[in-house]
Amino acid sequence: RELLPTERIRSAAQPRELPERFEPTLLDLTIEAHDGPAALHDMLHDGERDALVVLRQGEIVLEWLAPGVRTDEQHLIFSITKSVTGLLAGALSSRGLLDLDALAVDVVPEIAGSAFATATVRQLMDMEASFAFVEAYTPGPDLTAYRHAAGWYPAPPGAAARRDYLASREPDGPHGERFRYLSPAIDLLGWVCAASAGTTWAEAVERYLWQPAGTELGAHVTLDREGTPRAAGGMSALPRDIARLGQIVAERGAGLVSEDFVDDLLHAGHRDQWARGDFAWMWAEGAYRSCWYTPNVDPDVAVGIGIPGQMLYVDVAREVVVVILSSWSEPDDEPSHLDNHTICRTLAHTLGG
Repeated sequence: RELLPTERIRSAAQPRELPERFEPTLLDLTIEAHDGPAALHDMLHDGERDALVVLRQGEIVLEWLAPGVRTDEQHLIFSITKSVTGLLAGALSSRGLLDLDALAVDVVPEIAGSAFATATVRQLMDMEASFAFVEAYTPGPDLTAYRHAAGWYPAPPGAAARRDYLASREPDGPHGERFRYLSPAIDLLGWVCAASAGTTWAEAVERYLWQPAGTELGAHVTLDREGTPRAAGGMSALPRDIARLGQIVAERGAGLVSEDFVDDLLHAGHRDQWARGDFAWMWAEGAYRSCWYTPNVDPDVAVGIGIPGQMLYVDVAREVVVVILSSWSEPDDEPSHLDNHTICRTLAHTLGG
């Protein structure tokens, strides 16, 4: 927020207590990393990781912060923001404010004539909307224009702001045929959520998720020059509060989203679209549903992932939530993403059997 305009997301008046039952020996766990076995504490210290929070049945059993990371400091969570937006859509749907099967253009008529005009809200949520865009983190023309629109790069004269940028996306094949990881789809989903709620995206997150989840510190989201948030990746939050957000899924909705929505998130992802999609290398039986990954390595596990090294892992069956936040030198280090998953899975199995 010292570099970019942001909108505040206020915390709860009465934060949810997270009782502390620390098990420091968990730091000695051996993790089967991609380059060989390693102790968890070594992977945290040596792997450009900043924070680790582990909950078991709503209690903190492990918390680790790298030197220099403060306990009252928000951390950019990049594309875990997408998972927040997915839960927001679920909260609005659960209250009858948003039809997930509706066309997005019925909620946001400004996108008529764009590639999104024929996409449903559900296709946005599951990254099955198809449009011309290349998501490559070695900046190319698509990513550069996208970041100009988002306000993350200074905009040159004539550059479109976010909403005009979204409304000008060109078609690239039919929707609903394969998983395509394209962040602008979730920016549009954030716009749809804000329009459905009759508020800004940040106000909706605050009202329907952040305050009811009992967060202890405010969050914030970056804005473009017109005040539109980056609902796909611009949120910063306290590690413990991200864990509280994970508890919504761990508690099968916690009364904030319907249990049916969480059950759908965990089980209804299209594995065939995943197998034809961008990240099929990650998990052979994986899927992406409602802005969450479902690896299907273990049952009832949902994962939020962000560059460079962010992960929110929720094992509903074992009642374990793990948050890993990082500042990797490489934004999208594939082996390290899988290492984060292995860390989370090892902790869940150790705690939950």
